[in-house]
Parts: sequence; C-alpha cells; structure tokens
Amino acid sequence: MTLKINRLCVSFGNNVILNNMSIPEIYPGEMVSLIGKNGAGKSTVLKQITKRIRLDTQSVLFAGKPLALDDIGYLPQDHRVAANITVLELLITTMHVGSNSLFTKANSAEKVLALLESIGIMSLANKICAELSGGESQMVGLAQAVINTPKVLVLDEPTAALDMHNQFKLLEFVKCYTKHNNACAIMVMHDLNLAIQYSHKVAALHNCELFAYGEPRHIIDWQLIQNIFNVNSQIIQLDDYPIIAARL
Repeated sequence: MTLKINRLCVSFGNNVILNNMSIPEIYPGEMVSLIGKNGAGKSTVLKQITKRIRLDTQSVLFAGKPLALDDIGYLPQDHRVAANITVLELLITTMHVGSNSLFTKANSAEKVLALLESIGIMSLANKICAELSGGESQMVGLAQAVINTPKVLVLDEPTAALDMHNQFKLLEFVKCYTKHNNACAIMVMHDLNLAIQYSHKVAALHNCELFAYGEPRHIIDWQLIQNIFNVNSQIIQLDDYPIIAARL
C-alpha cells in the first residue's frame, strides 16, 4: 500500500510553484522529509495531498486508488484550537467526525487517554485547548492527526513550535506509529539534522522541481546544501548520521 505523488503542477498567475513534480513511491513504515529553501513548494506539496477535490484524481494515489481524506492524518503549521473545551473532549469529538451515530464509540475516553500516554502528554488531558501554549497545542495536534489511525500522516513543519525535548518526543512517536500501523509519513522539515536522523528518504525541492531524492546519508552533502540553500557547510559523521554545520 504505497503512496504515489505524480505530476503535481501548481502556479499562481505566471508564478510556477510546482512544475510537473513527482516523488517516488513512499512505502508503509517510511518517513519522508521535504527539504528546501523558503518558497520551494514544500507546503504546497502537502496542500495538494490534502485537497478535498483534485482536478487530476490520479495525481495522489494510495494503494493504487485516489487518496481519500479518511486515510490522512494532517498536522498543519502552528496548530491551534481556540475552543473552551478540554483536550480530552477535543479528541473524543475528533474520533467521531463523520459519524452518523448519536452515540460515542465504545471506550472513547480510554482510547484517548491511552494515546495521550503513548505520546507523553497525559498531563494535558484536562487542560482547556484555548489555554495551551504553542508547543502544547502542536503536540495535541499530533494526537488529533492520529486518533483515527490514518495510513498517511501529512505533517507541515511539525517541530517548528517545539523545544528540543519535544521535537524528539514527537518524531519518536511518529517513527513508532508508522512502523506499528504500516503507515507512511511525509513531512516538511527545516531542521536538516532532524530530517537526516528521522527520515528514511529525503526529497530536496529546488526551482519548482524535485532536485534530489534518496536516503539522507547518501544524498545530503556540502554540494547539495550549497546548491539549494546557498550556504557553506561541513558534514561531520556521527554514528550512522551526517551532522551539518553551516555558515554563510
């Protein structure tokens, strides 16, 4: 059950954002990071994946069929819920989106609490959503994205609002989730070192096209960083991961 992204074309007037861009198949259990400079089209790719109606129904396929919204768990940039309900209530409500029943699913509260525990945010269960900090809201957004066990996670800069500890906590959970649920994840990442550490593959976008694709340790080098970001860098090998030290 692979995710295929084929021939994405997006433009605004004469400004081309994506020029017939395709990404190789993403397999169950894989995490793929989109990298590139600001305006390269990374978030646009995610928006095309999550669009309710696509002009070309064959542009985004999952298991050989057009990707359905029910298959997607989406975490946007700067996730916020300005509602005076608790996190527990929010997630129970999310579990029943699209349901025609007047009754909640069996053991809804228990399932939500188990999810919060597995992410490591049980302490937020009874906190009011409108009172969450930016980082707390982002972690709750992750719970919202996975509460209905989607097969495709779409994460737009998921670590941007998080401190270092919670960055690792979020990505470790996504890693475990994709592995145990045979799901795949595609995410926009600006921290290249995190992208290297947590991605099976990296898609580097440049000049409206896919510039490079593959395992991070094989494709990320000083030349790619110079070409895409126009910065100088040194690659330091640490265990199995290259670490990037960059400067203008």
